Amino acid sequence: MEKIVVVDGHNLLFRMYYGIPASILNREGREIKGLVGFLGSLKKLAEQFDPCALAVVFDSETSWAGNLAIDSHYKANRRDYADAPEGENPFAQLPLIKKALDYLDIPHREAEGVEADDFIASLVAREGAAGRACTVVSTDSDFIQLVDGRTTLYVPRGKNSVLFDCRRVRERFQIAPGEYVLYKALVGDKSDNIEGVRGIGPKTAAAILHSGGIAPYIAAQPASKTADILRENRDKIAQNERLIALDRTLDTGALVPRRPSPALRERKTYEIIAAIGER
Repeated sequence: MEKIVVVDGHNLLFRMYYGIPASILNREGREIKGLVGFLGSLKKLAEQFDPCALAVVFDSETSWAGNLAIDSHYKANRRDYADAPEGENPFAQLPLIKKALDYLDIPHREAEGVEADDFIASLVAREGAAGRACTVVSTDSDFIQLVDGRTTLYVPRGKNSVLFDCRRVRERFQIAPGEYVLYKALVGDKSDNIEGVRGIGPKTAAAILHSGGIAPYIAAQPASKTADILRENRDKIAQNERLIALDRTLDTGALVPRRPSPALRERKTYEIIAAIGER
């Protein structure tokens, strides 16, 4: 089965920028440590997964608009880099990264008006329907809901990196990947500023899912404290589900993953940076 790797671009850039403690400047004194880390990670992914094709998806300035309309507090805990000095803004290096991706013949797309998560989910759905296996690379746990017989999620964390397939999801969360949206709607997501249901933790959420969901749980234990909590928080849970569930129906036709240039494996990171004029 053909294997495709799809990279969550903003997620990777952010981790690389803050994962490299020391500043790395090019000859013009411009900060490029995000570029260095990004390219180094792509090289490792190519070696590790040997994909037949690769693609990178980035968020845009309008990516959060839809979810902000549902909840104005969505991702309100994220830093706003709009006024950050260039040397302190990881996303100031996006033009350099896109320049390197073009040099390496790696397709990339900035998701306009939708989150990169939704665009990636739709791309994975399209490729899966064509019989191709996909590995999404991101530390964003929302992608767990995509895991199935053809799709895996690779969470790169150095020695603690995890490749989530169906078995690993069940071992970690005691649920199936398809149940992850409701699970996360119940327990919340601090990284996206989504508040969970007070009084329901991971074990209780898994128990609710094991019973078949909210309605079957309430029917089986109508007088329980948890049943009362679920009844009182129906609207909140539904709102959380809308925020967490990924859209798999977007038109992704303009982005076609393909095999990167041999330069990704054959050339060292500094050689690639020199080739695009940024050493």
